[in-house]
Amino acid sequence: MATFTYEGIDLYYEDRGSGTPLLILNGIFMSCASWAAFVPAFTEHNRLLLLDLADQGKSGLMDHEYTQELQERVVLAFLDHLGLEKASICGISYGGEVAIRVAAHHPERVEKLVLSNTCAHTSAWLKDIGHSWEYAMASHDGHQFFATCIPTVYSPNFYEEHEQWAHEREELFVRMFSAEVYDAFARLTRSAETHDERANLGNITAETLVISAEWDFITPLPNQQELLAKIPNAGHVLISDCGHAAMYEKPTEFTAAVLGFVNSNTASIRIL
Repeated sequence: MATFTYEGIDLYYEDRGSGTPLLILNGIFMSCASWAAFVPAFTEHNRLLLLDLADQGKSGLMDHEYTQELQERVVLAFLDHLGLEKASICGISYGGEVAIRVAAHHPERVEKLVLSNTCAHTSAWLKDIGHSWEYAMASHDGHQFFATCIPTVYSPNFYEEHEQWAHEREELFVRMFSAEVYDAFARLTRSAETHDERANLGNITAETLVISAEWDFITPLPNQQELLAKIPNAGHVLISDCGHAAMYEKPTEFTAAVLGFVNSNTASIRIL
């Protein structure tokens, strides 16, 4: 719907609805368009802010390597562009890693924090998954990309039940993704290799909700347990029979968790 420019990068965003601001940060293979089905629910009581980070979606493509520190600065520039001192942030996978950076280094800018299927550092496991993705992306072949990168994003049950849908997505990738898109995916993947915010999790002051999925093979449950152990004010939701793409496999549970948390005043609840 609109763009702003930061350090020469044209960044695409959508600003919908009104109410408490909620910024969503995407996973590597996602974009603002990924949230089309969620817009009615997420704008009923909130100002929904969708942002394509550098090298994502309709935002500008980079001509050099970078780290997630760039994406952190992009998020801060976006809030400044909108004149927002702070906002609640929901980060998905890669977007969750960026959200952790923002919340840990700039705690005054984050109202509430939702971390879905993400991690505090890039483990050897995740790094090698990323390397396998890079090999597939370098082929610029939609079939190779799909076979390598997509099945493990979903839970086995979901994939079995939606196999035709999945392979329709494969054909879509073949038609729609250019070499430039695959190269952008690869840069995004490499930008996460040095991600390690374990020492900074204690700096997060925002009330935090960590969302995990039972069959997340990309960022397994121990990754979220590490977040819970080190973020001072963190709660947890575990979505059962679900993979890494929790918002797609279990949209009702995901939406209820995010909006219920962001829009509730839990500080006033005292049981004991």
